[in-house]
Amino acid sequence: MKACLAPGPDGLPVVFFQKFWEILRLVINPMFHEFYIGTLDMARINYGVISLIPKVVGATDIRHFRPITVINVLERIFAKVCATRLSPVAERIAHPLQSAFLKGRRIHDGILALHEIVHEVASKGLKGVFLKLDFQKAYDHLDWSF
Repeated sequence: MKACLAPGPDGLPVVFFQKFWEILRLVINPMFHEFYIGTLDMARINYGVISLIPKVVGATDIRHFRPITVINVLERIFAKVCATRLSPVAERIAHPLQSAFLKGRRIHDGILALHEIVHEVASKGLKGVFLKLDFQKAYDHLDWSF
């Protein structure tokens, strides 16, 4: 993890964890054990702050901002370790049509798959319903249901 990354809501930057790792690992490593056996209270580390980043100079409308969630470095460490450990099996456990967030797959790969499905349905005279989502805006919206 790059030392220059911004700190999370707790104010602790990456460089803090790097500098004091020999001490911090004595607390963090047991947390990984708790995580793996299912007893870790994730609420202790699993939180973030939503910040609005302007997309344009002089932003005045909510559409001119991009929401990002700032999370603590400890949560980033957990996410990185989990992703690293899952990467060897990710291809086998993810659905073949999962077209994003896996190494070697792109969100736009779904467009090609959709084209092939539409062609198959049309050529066989099958009936079906297709739902089009706006990929461009997919990451620009917040879910306020919480």
